[in-house]
Amino acid sequence: SLDIRPGDQVAIALAGLTIPRLEGVTWRSQVRTPIDAPDADTYDALSCWQPIDGCASQFRARLEWLSGKKGLALTGVGPGTWEKLLKAKRMDGLLDWLPLTEAELAAVPGFGQRSANALYHSFHNARKRPFATWLRALGLPPTGSANLAADWSTLAARSATEWQAERGIGPNRARQLRAFFAHPQVLALREKLQQAGVAGF
Repeated sequence: SLDIRPGDQVAIALAGLTIPRLEGVTWRSQVRTPIDAPDADTYDALSCWQPIDGCASQFRARLEWLSGKKGLALTGVGPGTWEKLLKAKRMDGLLDWLPLTEAELAAVPGFGQRSANALYHSFHNARKRPFATWLRALGLPPTGSANLAADWSTLAARSATEWQAERGIGPNRARQLRAFFAHPQVLALREKLQQAGVAGF
């Protein structure tokens, strides 16, 4: 709505101690570079499970969340790790790293034998993470203090009404949870985790 383009300068102030607030445009570039903004209706919390055209950024964000502190907390795994695997064409899906062997990792440009060994053990140990940790890593909508059952089938069978009976879950969140457990891409991930022997799936 402010027609901000590359090269423009804006004023940002703090609303309180930490929240940034856009105050307005202070200077506009004479060159008005056209912007090809993504269609907002194309992307949501359940889009971009593969690094296909238009999804590279969101897919990388999924990987970083999955391996980060709020996800699986994979030791020694960060954005650089995923970038190397993507460049080597070893990642077409969110969990394509699970079956990789140490030899396959060592063959990826940028990984030596030592780093491949450490990475293999980090990936292998991810299988032992608790079910609830895996759900968060996959992008389960926030559930607050709701009771998460110990297995996928029980949670997937919950109706919207049953979700709303949980503390802190309203109608909108209940719909999001139902959509998550029914989404084809998420069901495909569940199958991979079953095959990998991850508890709960």
